[in-house]
Amino acid sequence: MPTILGYWDIRGLAHAIRLLLEYTDSSYEEKRYTMGDAPDYDRSQWLNEKFKLGLDFPNLPYLIDGIHRITQSNAILRYIARKHNLCGETEEEKIRVDILENQAMDISNQLARVCYSPDFEKLKPEYLEGLPEMMKLFSQFLGKQPWFVGDKITFVDFLAYDILDLHRIFEPKCLDEFPNLKDFISRFEGLKKISAYMKSSRFLPRPVYTKVATWGNKGRELGPGIPPDHLWLSIQLPYLIDGAHRITQSNAILRYIARKHNLCGETEEEKIRVDMLENQAMDTRMQLAMVCYSPDFEKKKPEFLETLPEKMKLYSQFLGKRPWFAGDKITFVDFITYDVLDQHRVFEPNCLEAFPNLKDFMSRFEGLKKISTYMKSSRFLPGPLYLKMALWGNK
Repeated sequence: MPTILGYWDIRGLAHAIRLLLEYTDSSYEEKRYTMGDAPDYDRSQWLNEKFKLGLDFPNLPYLIDGIHRITQSNAILRYIARKHNLCGETEEEKIRVDILENQAMDISNQLARVCYSPDFEKLKPEYLEGLPEMMKLFSQFLGKQPWFVGDKITFVDFLAYDILDLHRIFEPKCLDEFPNLKDFISRFEGLKKISAYMKSSRFLPRPVYTKVATWGNKGRELGPGIPPDHLWLSIQLPYLIDGAHRITQSNAILRYIARKHNLCGETEEEKIRVDMLENQAMDTRMQLAMVCYSPDFEKKKPEFLETLPEKMKLYSQFLGKRPWFAGDKITFVDFITYDVLDQHRVFEPNCLEAFPNLKDFMSRFEGLKKISTYMKSSRFLPGPLYLKMALWGNK
């Protein structure tokens, strides 16, 4: 059975994956799903297959490669990258990979929130105002290196290219003040496999987003979006300073600590499970945060609670009878998942009642000697969950 990449018939979250598959000369086929037009935006092409593909967390994009069935775009990228040694080699390279991987997704989400918003025309000027500083930080991070991690290309260059190119479409002049970023773009597009792919009929640079979006939903849309929630590197929280290493992005910090203690998964199957759950948990966390920070909290809360059992069911099925989410040994994603499940348990105390294996997981985690001691100490900070500006979880 050939490797299959499934996604909407748009650029979206599959762009960097397609580019990486082409660069690595991977043999694959695409399953492209079409969304219907307004006002219904019919998704039946995807929904008719969604729960029939054997995916742990049914979603788009997905990659099916032999026994491996992977969702979450960054988990797919890491899977392909591991096959071709494109994840960074030194500790410093791995740190830079982790930081940029998460930062690129933050910025991608910020732009998407603007472009999918009914208030696009109101939000666009605010977004454009913050864009030069955003590009400046990318430029400083790249510096004089040919690639963002150093002398060798890694999978995050594919993410960074996608993000920079998206913003170049959104605001064509956004890179004009940053010659090293323009050189990076040219260098990337000049790679033999990439150049050939971009000239082929299979290349899909647009539409950028689905038909639901206000901007970027057409095949040939050019030109110029909630200002960035935060900028990055030296001015972002959380950060970790450990000797020469200065790290931002919570998941990059977690991976850095985890590598020190061999808590990233050992087998390929474990690493796939770690990567998928890392991103799935962050998605789930973000969904709750968006509700809790929304001025329409009271309106959105019932809708969120309605879908909560299905979300918890997927986590329960993914854990199965394992003691930990990746297998028999604890990994850093167990810490992320504990946090996410506990937040939801605070939000809706009964949300785990139908899932005894999740309740057992929570008890198992809280029963770890070091964790139990920490939770009893004065240093433990279970709340407030969010900043004072949140409508829930701010006390």
